[in-house]
Amino acid sequence: MTLPLIKIATISELKILFGWNDELKYHQNVKVLGEKFLIHTLKQNGYNFDFTIVRQAKGKPYFQYNNKVHFSISDSKEYVAIVIHNKRIGIDIEYLREDKIALAKRFFNVKEVEYLNRITKDKIDKAFTQLWTIKEAYVKMTGTGIAGNFSTIDLSPEEYKENQDFYKNNHRIIFYKDQSTGLFVSICIE
Repeated sequence: MTLPLIKIATISELKILFGWNDELKYHQNVKVLGEKFLIHTLKQNGYNFDFTIVRQAKGKPYFQYNNKVHFSISDSKEYVAIVIHNKRIGIDIEYLREDKIALAKRFFNVKEVEYLNRITKDKIDKAFTQLWTIKEAYVKMTGTGIAGNFSTIDLSPEEYKENQDFYKNNHRIIFYKDQSTGLFVSICIE
């Protein structure tokens, strides 16, 4: 598998397919729906193995009995996204995040802040959201979590473009704005 398999669905669609447990909190239900969506997608694409999901110490999910299929799950408001690949992978989806430069200065790498400072005002929120989702996808791929890891690596692109596919620090980064949902989507592949 050279290209990742990416799927995005609404929580409403997933509720109809897989149900909803009123005894669970909202975020717990979304987690369950994401995992059911993942397994359903794998089965639809011909995969057949024990789909038991376990978590590493910092929460990164993986298949307990299959180390050749890697995945990541993300959610944002009413959407859930999954990505599947044969290499370690991470995905993050977000709506446009506005006026977050102070957040970037606090948590991003110095080179990433320099990158954002070069962006024109009309694109700064898009560039910030792009970089935020790239960094989230990266920490999901590595399994390190966001605490203390956002500033350790520069993942900024050369310039802002709405759709990008580039390599940085030996990782493939795919970024695009999903036209049907308005979501900013980033994928990081080992």
